[in-house]
Amino acid sequence: MFGFEPNSIAELNITGLGLGGWDSIRGIRAKFSRNSASFPDSVAICHNMWGLQFLADLMPAQRRIGLLHSDWTDLRPFLRSQQGLLDGVLCVSNALVELVAECLPEMANGNRIRLIPYPVDGLAEMPTREPLAKRPVVIGWVGRMQDEQKRVERLPALLEAFDAAKIDYRFELLGDGPKETWLRQQLPSDRTVFHGRKSGDEYYSVLSGWDFITSVSDYEGLPISMLEAFSAGVLPLCPAIGCGGDEYAAKLGPDFIWNAFDFGQAADRLKSQLAKPEDALGQARQAARELTTRHNENEYFRIFDEFVRHIADEPRITQERLAKRPFYFSDQLPFGLMTRIWPSGCYRRND
Repeated sequence: MFGFEPNSIAELNITGLGLGGWDSIRGIRAKFSRNSASFPDSVAICHNMWGLQFLADLMPAQRRIGLLHSDWTDLRPFLRSQQGLLDGVLCVSNALVELVAECLPEMANGNRIRLIPYPVDGLAEMPTREPLAKRPVVIGWVGRMQDEQKRVERLPALLEAFDAAKIDYRFELLGDGPKETWLRQQLPSDRTVFHGRKSGDEYYSVLSGWDFITSVSDYEGLPISMLEAFSAGVLPLCPAIGCGGDEYAAKLGPDFIWNAFDFGQAADRLKSQLAKPEDALGQARQAARELTTRHNENEYFRIFDEFVRHIADEPRITQERLAKRPFYFSDQLPFGLMTRIWPSGCYRRND
C-alpha cells in the first residue's frame, strides 16, 4: 500500500491511496481503513514509519517492521513516538542503527535492529581519468536545489574557500529545484556547470567525469548518490554531520572528511588530496569502489528476507490490538498545514 501514489495495480495487489497535503489525519485513516482488510495476518513493512502513530490501530498485521531510509531534524523525537509500535527495524546506516537503539530500547534484545545495505546499480567498470596535474579537479554535487536539508545556500561559501586556497577546480551540479536560478547567479559561471536532472546512462556519464563528490547538507541517511559515485571511482569530500556518508568516507582516510561547516578546512583537505601522487589517488578510487561491493540487489533482499523471517519467529513485542484513536481536533486539519504549524502533532499517539 502506497500513501502518496495515486495508482493501484490489482494484479500485483498494490493499492495507491493518493494522499496529498489537503488530506487530514482523519481522512487518511478512513482511506487506509478501507484497504487495510486486504492484508490480514501479514508482516507490515513500514518505510520510514510514516504515519504509523495514527495508523497502527488499523493495521491487521502479525508483526510490524520499520525500514529507516533517512535522517532528518526531528528524527529522534519521531522515533521515540514509535515506542511499542514496532517489532523490528532495518536501517540503512550504522549511525541510524545506533540512533534506533537509543530511542527504542525495547529493541535492544533479540537482534531486532539490523543494518541493511542500499542496493545500488553502479558502473561495471571504473572509468579512466586524465592525471590531475594536467587539468582542473572536478568536484560534483547531487541533489534537490533547496535550502531545506540540502542547504544549497552554503555552496557559494564553499567555492569561495576553494578560490581562496587557489585550487584549480570545476564545480558540477546534478539536479534541479527552487534555488537553481539563485545558484546560477551566485556561483562563478566560468567554473560551474549545471547538468540538470539526469538518469540512467546520462547520469553515470556525468558522474564518471568527477574526481570528488561533496555535500553541504544538514542531515542525510546514507547518500545513495555517494555510493553511486564511489562505483565510478569518485572520492568523497564529506562534511561530518553524523550520517552514514561520514562512516564510508572515514574508511578511506581522515582527509576525506571536513568539520561541518568549516569551508576553509574543506579546501585544505581537498588541497592535501591533490598533493598526493596519482598512484595514491588511484588506490583510493579503487578502495571507494570496493566499498560498494555489498550494495547489490541480491544482498539487500537476502538480508531483508532473513530479517523478516527472524522477526516473524520472535515473540511479538507490540500489542496485538491497539486502542482506537480518540477524537483530536487537530486530526481534522490538512496534513500539509499540520507539518508546518505543529509538526509534533503529526506524531500524536492514542495514549
